[in-house]
Amino acid sequence: MRDGVVLCADVWRPEVRAPVPALLQRTPYDRTVALIPPSGIDVERAVDAGYAVVCQDVRGLNGSKGEFYPFVAEGADGHDTVEWLAAQDWCDGSVGMVGRSYPATCQWLAAAERPPSLRAICPVVTGSDFFRGWVYQGGAFQLGFNLFWAWMMGERGRTKPEKLFGHLPLRTVPLPDPQWSRFYFDWLEHSSDDAFWQSVAINRRYPLVEVPALVVGGWFDAFLGGTLENFAGMRRAGGSTAARTAHRLLVGPWAHGSTYGLFPDHGFDTYPCEVDFAAEQLRFFDRHLRGGREADETPVRIFVLGANRWRDEDDWPLARARPETWYLRSGGNLSTEPPGDEEPEAYVYDPNDPSPTVGGPTSLPPRLMRANSGPLDQQRSEARPDVLVFSSPVLTEAVEVTGPLTVVLHAATSAPDTDFVARLTDVWPDGTSLLLAEGILRCRFRNGFESPTPVEPGSVNAYTIDLVATSNVFAAGHRIRLAVTSSSFPRFDRNANTGNRVGDDGPDDLRPARQTIFHDGARPSNVLLPVVPR
Repeated sequence: MRDGVVLCADVWRPEVRAPVPALLQRTPYDRTVALIPPSGIDVERAVDAGYAVVCQDVRGLNGSKGEFYPFVAEGADGHDTVEWLAAQDWCDGSVGMVGRSYPATCQWLAAAERPPSLRAICPVVTGSDFFRGWVYQGGAFQLGFNLFWAWMMGERGRTKPEKLFGHLPLRTVPLPDPQWSRFYFDWLEHSSDDAFWQSVAINRRYPLVEVPALVVGGWFDAFLGGTLENFAGMRRAGGSTAARTAHRLLVGPWAHGSTYGLFPDHGFDTYPCEVDFAAEQLRFFDRHLRGGREADETPVRIFVLGANRWRDEDDWPLARARPETWYLRSGGNLSTEPPGDEEPEAYVYDPNDPSPTVGGPTSLPPRLMRANSGPLDQQRSEARPDVLVFSSPVLTEAVEVTGPLTVVLHAATSAPDTDFVARLTDVWPDGTSLLLAEGILRCRFRNGFESPTPVEPGSVNAYTIDLVATSNVFAAGHRIRLAVTSSSFPRFDRNANTGNRVGDDGPDDLRPARQTIFHDGARPSNVLLPVVPR
């Protein structure tokens, strides 16, 4: 690297004399195993297709020297590695980058440094902003993912990560590895969107990225929001014509753990699909690293849940989707008819007994994102007294919802701070309530994530909750359902309802809060659904 630090890499090359293009993956997960599908590109197929494949340990981990700190060195180190590869006599000077999750982040940060030899990237399931949608979401600390990652990457000791989720205060969680506990506690310290996060944010770098990307995500991936923002942001503000026009998006019915996992562990094959992901990648790199023929294809390919089929689109979000407001109504109803004079609904949220995480876009141990990810049935959760459920009438014809999802709650709380969680589900005729999307808002961030503001207990405020997105056909005979509660634990940390700094509350600080949801003519709580005409 430019500062003299040596990073280690493994190289696979085809048995040819002529120089070839190279595909680079940079990983914190041990280069000796990180390319095994589905973690990275299929090495054998890539080499057989005439590419050199290089997998490198990032700075400070496994074989590489230097000090590791998440995100900060990946731009410069990625730039230097790309240019080193391009200078090798076995490389023809063209380099692409591959990898999923953190290795996908390495691609974006390197591309923003504009290495001259980088031609294209294929970032799979990664975020756009490390505060919004990675370490935090809606202002809430992503406890399950953060603790799992710190435990997985460090010296694990004898304590399993799920045993740590209930530990309070969060600032005293006994992580055995001092390096990884340092990152974890730094993330807790920076609990608003400050310069610490903004200095490494991908979504502040789009004008610097001049190469096209094949952006890949999953409807049940923890980083879906960032994936979609990266695509739309590059189409709007990418640093070259190629970056804006040759950008592609692929979204399937996947969780964070794979681009192959359908959810067989759940006992149903609701979303059967097949995609040759290696072929998708290689076609993309053939075009941009070898000057291949421009494919006659649309920029967006999505898997439509419910219809269970792939579909090509011209852009994201879909221009033809029309926003349709569905209102929370009395009696647990969800309707397109606006409310009139209706009484509010109330429940008590007790952080000593939080509503549990049941599926969704999770990354939780010990089953590594599969058995506790995706479209799990919410019926048991919806039966809890701290969950309000609003359901549409049985649909007489199919309704397709494809695009961003937003909930507006007009609500009051008895606490100086609390959380509101919303879940969108597809209710089948037998009562099964399959989770499609989940979002959260920590109320202190109702006016923005840079400046938290305490809540005046008892005051009614409008809270906007981002449920990210979905693409689902609610079939005739099904119902659309919105559930409202105040926790999804351990995906998110429990809000103690005290207003204290994140991570400070101990077991004796947890306080119940009375939550009141208003849905009348003056305060019409609702969910905005992007409905696609059929």
